[in-house]
This record gives sequence, C-alpha cells and structure tokens, in this order.
Amino acid sequence: MTFGFHTIQAFRISALTLFLLCSGNAIAAWDELGSNELITVWVDKASLKKSGDKVLLLSMLDLKKPGVDPKSKSPVNSIIGLNEYHCGQNQYRALDVKFMSDKKGDGKVIGEIKSPNSTFEPVINGDWTTGVYNLACRP
Repeated sequence: MTFGFHTIQAFRISALTLFLLCSGNAIAAWDELGSNELITVWVDKASLKKSGDKVLLLSMLDLKKPGVDPKSKSPVNSIIGLNEYHCGQNQYRALDVKFMSDKKGDGKVIGEIKSPNSTFEPVINGDWTTGVYNLACRP
C-alpha cells in the first residue's frame, strides 16, 4: 500500500495533535504572550514545529469571564488549540481545539473540535492570532 504526501502529512499532524492534546497540560510549558480585558494568551514554545513555510504551535486562551459551551451548557474557562500558521501568507487554521472547564487548560474537557482539513483564515491585526503568528513565523 502506498501513501501520498497529503496522507503522510495528515498522519504527522494527527500524531502530533494526539501527542500534544491528549497529554494535556502535564507536558505543556506555557509562556504568557499577552492579554487584554477578555483573554490572556499563552503559548507552548516547545510545541513549535516548522515545515517549510508552515508552523504548528499549541496555544491557550484563558478567558477572563467564563464562556458557555452551547451543547452541554457547561462553563468554559480556557481553550487549548493546535493551530497551523502559514508564514508569509499571514494566515492560520485551527486543527484541534479543546474547551476546558478550568483556567490554564485544567479541569475536564467540555468539548472538542477536530478539523485537520480546515481552510486557512487571515490573521487579523489586533486579534490574539497576530501575536501567536508573529511568534511562530519570526525568522
């Protein structure tokens, strides 16, 4: 059986996602990147993986006021995401996102969205993605 490049790349992303997100907060070394009145943005610099002009990076949003998961109606206090950044194109996409019950990625998983084939979206200046993009894509 032969596998094409996209199949192997999807497997690599899936394996990295499984490793980073299933191991949870236990292995992440979170560094604060910045904050505003709504969120504090954290990144795990050790998770940064470059491949050509694309970068994978695990980030976390700590919500200053809890959100609510629409399905379970449970409070969400933090969001952990594995995002891929397309350097030079000023774009990103979420590959795997977990909604957590407690601050800093602690507690139980309230919900999860896996989207390994999501489309790239623009990084909007002033949004949390700008700071993470700048860290991920700096030379």
